[in-house]
Amino acid sequence: MSQIKNETIVFYLDIASKKTILSRKEMTKSISSFLTEKLIKNPKTTFSIFYYKEDNTPFLSEEMQEIKDLADIIQNDWKNRQVAESNFENGLFYCLSFLAGKAVEAEGTYRVICITDLPSTKSAEYAEALMDLVERVRVFPTFIDIIRVGKEDMYPDDVKLRIVSTLTSGGLFYVSAPKDFKITLLGLAKNKILPDLREEGGQAIDEDKKKYYENLAKDLVELEESDLKICMLCSKEVCDFCNDPTDALKKCPKCNKAFHECCSALFSWKFNIGLKHIFRCPECGAILKIDETLVHEINGEPLEEKILTQEELEEEVQEETWSPEEMEEPEKEPEKEKEKEKEKETEVEKNELALEFERVTGKKAHSKGKETKNFKKWKKEREELNKEMDQIEETQGKKMAYRPRGFFGASTKAVKSKKSEKVETPKKVEEKKSSAGSALSRRRAQKRTEGATRNTLCSVCGNRIRPKEKFCSKCGSPAN
Repeated sequence: MSQIKNETIVFYLDIASKKTILSRKEMTKSISSFLTEKLIKNPKTTFSIFYYKEDNTPFLSEEMQEIKDLADIIQNDWKNRQVAESNFENGLFYCLSFLAGKAVEAEGTYRVICITDLPSTKSAEYAEALMDLVERVRVFPTFIDIIRVGKEDMYPDDVKLRIVSTLTSGGLFYVSAPKDFKITLLGLAKNKILPDLREEGGQAIDEDKKKYYENLAKDLVELEESDLKICMLCSKEVCDFCNDPTDALKKCPKCNKAFHECCSALFSWKFNIGLKHIFRCPECGAILKIDETLVHEINGEPLEEKILTQEELEEEVQEETWSPEEMEEPEKEPEKEKEKEKEKETEVEKNELALEFERVTGKKAHSKGKETKNFKKWKKEREELNKEMDQIEETQGKKMAYRPRGFFGASTKAVKSKKSEKVETPKKVEEKKSSAGSALSRRRAQKRTEGATRNTLCSVCGNRIRPKEKFCSKCGSPAN
C-alpha cells in the first residue's frame, strides 16, 4: 500500500466582511500558489470550494484537479457571496458531512481550510453540534486549519476556533495583510499524517460514539452465482482458519471481494478504524462492519462487561454472597436441619409474595434470577404498611370487634379469638335479660355479630368489602 494517500481538500470561504483586507485577485493568486505546491507534494490531491451565496444558499463545487477551474469560480462568483454575517458553524458542518460521505467509500486524507474574517454570533447549540461532529470525523482522518483574516488582536470566538483546530490536529492562524495570508497558506501545503494513538495503530474511539460509525459502515453481503468464490485474505474457498465448510463467503458491497467470517474477524482485530469490528476493505477502502461479539470470540477475548451502577453492584454482591447450600453437605445435625427448614419456609413465603405481586401488578417479580426494582419497592411498602396496621390494631384492639382477614399479614388465629370473645358476650347479656328470650332479638343480635365478623378489607387497596360482595368495589380484586 502506497504511503501517499488520496487527499481531498475543501476551501471554505467564510469571507463575510464588506471591507475585507483580501481582494478577489489576492485570494485567487494565493490559493493557486498553494495548489501548485500541493500537487507537487501529493499528485493524488483533489480539491473543491465552498461558500454561501447572497440568498444564504450553500454552494459546493465539484471536485477538481485543475487549478484554473477553481480560480475561475472565485473570479466569476466573488461578488455573489454572502457579505452580511459569518456562517462558520453551518458551513463547516456542511463541509465535514461531505467529507464523511467520501471517507466511508474510500481511505484517504481529508482536509478543510477555512478562511474567515468575521466572528460567528451563532448560539451555543450550534457550537455543540459542530464539536460533536468534529470529534467523530477526526479519526478518518480529517484535519481542519483555520485562517482568521483581519487586523484585530482578539475575537469573541477565538476559543471556539482554537478547540476545533486542535481537536483535528490542525492549526489556527491570524493574518493582517495579503502577504501574510499567502505565506501562511503555503505553509499548509505539506502532507499531514494523524499519529497513531494505539499500539496496533489508528485512533481510539469512545464507546458512546460507536453507534455513529456502525451506522456509517456497510455490512458484508451474500455472494451471487457470478462472483469469485475465493477469500481474498486466505486465498481459499474453505476457511483456512476453522476449516469449516459452513463458514460461508460474503463480499464487500462496493468491490465484490469475498471474505470468510473468520478471516474478516481476524483481519478486523488488527486493522480497524478504532473499533474492533469495523474495518476498511483491503481492496477498495470502504468501511465495513461485522458482528462485534463474533470478532471478540474468534480472537479469544470476550466483550468487556458493562460497568455497573452502585445499585447494580450491591445486587451483584448479594447474589454472590456465600451460602451454606453451595457447600458440600456435611453430616446432618438436628440444628442444621431446623435451619434448613426455616430457610425453606422463608423461601416459600418469598415465592408467595412474588406470585401475589405478579397477580396484582401484572409485572414480573424476577428478572435474570434477581428481584426487580418494582418488586423490591412493593415489598418495602408492604412491610411498612404491615407495621402501621399492627400499631393501629394494638391501640384500637379493644374497640374493634374483629381483625380483618387477608389484610397484609393479618393472622387468622387473632381473628378467631376476637370472634369468640365478642360473640359470647351478647349471649350472656341476653340470658340475663330474659331466660326465655325473644327469638327476634336473638336473630337480630346474631345477624349483627355475624355481619361484623364477615366484613373484610381488600388485600390490595384496603377498601372495605361487604359480606355479600365477591369483588372489591374500588380496585376490582377478588374478596378473600
